[in-house]
Amino acid sequence: MKRQPSGFTLVELLVVITIIGILMGLLIPAVNSARETARRNQCATNMKNLALAGVQHDVAKRSLPGYIQSFGTFTGSGDPSDPQNTSPAAHEKIGTWAVAILPWLEGQATYEHWTQDRYPVITGSSALGNLNGASGSGLHPLAAPNLSIFQCPSNPIARGNFGKNSMVYNNGMHRILGSDHPTLAGQACTSLVNSMDKNSGVGTQQYASTVDAASLDDMKDGQGFTLLFSENVQALPWHRAGFANAGRLVLALTNPGSGGVTNQITSRSRYTNGMVWHYEDPMFADTTLANYWNGSSKFVNGAKDSTTGKVIPGPVNPFHKINGRGTTVSEDIFNYDLSPANCQDLARPSSAHVDGVNCAFGDGATRFVLQSIDYRVMQAIMTPRGKASLVPYPEFVLTDQLGD
Repeated sequence: MKRQPSGFTLVELLVVITIIGILMGLLIPAVNSARETARRNQCATNMKNLALAGVQHDVAKRSLPGYIQSFGTFTGSGDPSDPQNTSPAAHEKIGTWAVAILPWLEGQATYEHWTQDRYPVITGSSALGNLNGASGSGLHPLAAPNLSIFQCPSNPIARGNFGKNSMVYNNGMHRILGSDHPTLAGQACTSLVNSMDKNSGVGTQQYASTVDAASLDDMKDGQGFTLLFSENVQALPWHRAGFANAGRLVLALTNPGSGGVTNQITSRSRYTNGMVWHYEDPMFADTTLANYWNGSSKFVNGAKDSTTGKVIPGPVNPFHKINGRGTTVSEDIFNYDLSPANCQDLARPSSAHVDGVNCAFGDGATRFVLQSIDYRVMQAIMTPRGKASLVPYPEFVLTDQLGD
């Protein structure tokens, strides 16, 4: 009598392996999806805390933070936080909106490093060797720790060793320049001060400027319809205003009108840690809207329609939309580094999340806004008072359909 052999046959073993492979193929995407959902929720929580900190700033100081501010000066005496007590050069302590809200983010110690004049925000060695350098920042590690509140767990890009950041502030309207779109024929259509009108955005320039700070009371469209914060995978470190480095902060104290300060810190800070909307409209070619475009006295030296006196908008640049990118691999959002040449185009919400970004609003609520959002809707949620703002089509009415 034949005995039945024990164990698996080769065919049975291959069937089992195939079944296991199929199950793993089904489970791994589900696990990755769950992980991404958790990361997206953590990002939304971080952003909600930023919004609540902005609200607390408004309660305490009756205004929202500026996108660039001076937090004091360092006169050049020894650094009490350095065991070797080196003496960095005297410098202006110019920082961002993120520095301003640190007290409400459990960052009081770091905030004091910025606001107490005895502490420097640059290092001694970098200050001497980097007075005119354009690359390295030379900023003090104690003034720029890595704080999880400013980071999105899904963002695969980390720039620098200190102050890692994925969060940006609503800095309103990008100043219209004729080079931005051909219909404006090279003429400047609005001054920088006009572009920071409180009806057109939240963050204003609070260094080397007389622009009034915005507040929650300025949100006439409603706090729940006015964007405060979003994400940007290109954002510079949270503390770094514009392309500030040690040398430029020294110049900000000794020669505040120099090109390195005016251009690289003051002018660029609007884009390196912020987002802006542009004077563009998806219906730019619709001639029936000629009487409805913005213009008149709100614009200075504007290229206006000779009949209506209105400023004709340009088409919406794909880079200016949420997760804006080009058509080639080299123009993917993760392949760009922020530079003085491209910062105004990359100052828009972007993230590693699928199909959209997390956004926080003036009422402290967070929403996931889809990248397919109409550009008029994007302009509407970035303007505290849309009908009085500088958007191309101020007659647009916002609804509550922003995302999921």
